[in-house]
Amino acid sequence: MERVGPAGPTHVGPFKVAGVLGQGGMGRVLLCAGPDGRLVAVKQVLAHFADDEGFRARFRREVAASRKVSGAYTAAVMDADPDAPTPWLASVFVSGPSLGDVVKADGVLEEAVGHRLAAGLASALVEIHRAGLIHRDLKPDNVLLTEDGVRVIDLGIARATEGEVEGDTGLTRTGWVIGSPSFMSPEQAESKPLTPASDVFSLGSMLVMAFTGSSPFTGASTLKTLYDVVHSAPDLSAVPDGLRGIVERCLAKDPAARPTPAQLLELLGPVAPAGMQWPPAVYRMLAEQRADIDRLLSGDTVDVEVPQEPQPEPEQVPAPDAVVERAAEVAEPVAPTESASTPPPRRRSRAVALAAAGVLVATGVGVAAYTLDRRSAEGSGPAAYTDVPACQKATQDLPLTGRDAKEDSHSASRTEVRTSCTWSDALAGRRTALVRWDVKRGGEDSANAKLQQAGFAASAAGGKRVNNLGFGDGAYWESPGTTEWTCALSVRHGNLVVWVGLYQPGGCEQKAKEIAKAALKPVPVKSG
Repeated sequence: MERVGPAGPTHVGPFKVAGVLGQGGMGRVLLCAGPDGRLVAVKQVLAHFADDEGFRARFRREVAASRKVSGAYTAAVMDADPDAPTPWLASVFVSGPSLGDVVKADGVLEEAVGHRLAAGLASALVEIHRAGLIHRDLKPDNVLLTEDGVRVIDLGIARATEGEVEGDTGLTRTGWVIGSPSFMSPEQAESKPLTPASDVFSLGSMLVMAFTGSSPFTGASTLKTLYDVVHSAPDLSAVPDGLRGIVERCLAKDPAARPTPAQLLELLGPVAPAGMQWPPAVYRMLAEQRADIDRLLSGDTVDVEVPQEPQPEPEQVPAPDAVVERAAEVAEPVAPTESASTPPPRRRSRAVALAAAGVLVATGVGVAAYTLDRRSAEGSGPAAYTDVPACQKATQDLPLTGRDAKEDSHSASRTEVRTSCTWSDALAGRRTALVRWDVKRGGEDSANAKLQQAGFAASAAGGKRVNNLGFGDGAYWESPGTTEWTCALSVRHGNLVVWVGLYQPGGCEQKAKEIAKAALKPVPVKSG
């Protein structure tokens, strides 16, 4: 959650802009306030797509689709203007972390929580399909865990189930695969006509992810992932016995063999009501999100006490510092070594708790975690960065041309500083580069580095380790096909992470390394 840059909008329609909730290749989502003070999430198409009539037509369809679905399991539409110079869609702001963020931060779900999740997803699909739509992009980032249950968001590529056959509308091109490969259905991966059963397959893949930490079909490349979706039998051994048979039916290659969402609800049976529906980490993340919102709305740093997890009986917890650095492609989980001292109870500082969570996520699904700077083991502290300058200063020495400040952002609080800077090609009508800096601060140097390492390790789980980079403490390439960029490199150094995304068909990786190295120089460092 970041502030809007100086060149960003102050209002979208009747809504006052407070900050940026997220941004992708096609648009961004803004946190705004309505005239009555209600918070709304406004999805806004990036300016260089607004003149593309095909893209505008897809956006009009999203508006129409979103208005058809009840807000009980989605985010209700409040207003929209698909014909504005920069089209936008406003929906009720739904507070809650995504399923993907929860699993990354807190680890896989227990069976009872997974059962509640499955029932919530099935109920949401009942409503979406009742409106005559297929979601087509069900994935962990599009599922929010809120205080009142599951919400499914982002109907951006939803398609009506009646009156349209794939390819008839001209809104997609023949042979194109639209969606998220790891959570697609086989028929979607092969660009075949879809039925509501496609969403049921995606639901099954998400349940496997909730119990294992990754999709059952994620491969070393997008093509391998798509092949596995179509041809490979998933490994369901980690799915609890009580749900394995249901998940297996959802993942049937034949759409006709999958249960409908209504049948899924019958198979799952009733879910017991509960005041606390989710693991304690979800409520901690909700409190942190509210703190971020308060900070944005007040225009200053706001410190909010977040609830601690209930304290169970003391147990032996491996020390995150003792994890051995291994390549991210290894097949076996990396087990933390035993600490020489007695570990503390589960009630720990937020920084240490998140660091341990990051290690558990990374190792628990068979992906190695990155250690802290090796100098920590030798007695000296990790690199400690204190701030990140705004784009005007941060980009001075970067080997890039075509600066475009319209989408720049810079935010700072007591615990974190972030800067995001963009480059564009006006003739091509697209972004060519994005560089982001993220510094964790506010605690001891080692605690700040641990917090950064935890999030970095979890994010690296789906990427490819970079060896012998020559700078930084760890680095990885994002998986091909997961972003708009030809290549995307993430480098951690102490409590700083630099992320570089490039659209450059030739020599992309070498250029990204040069930019990442140069991007470390303008950041003030205290030690190391």
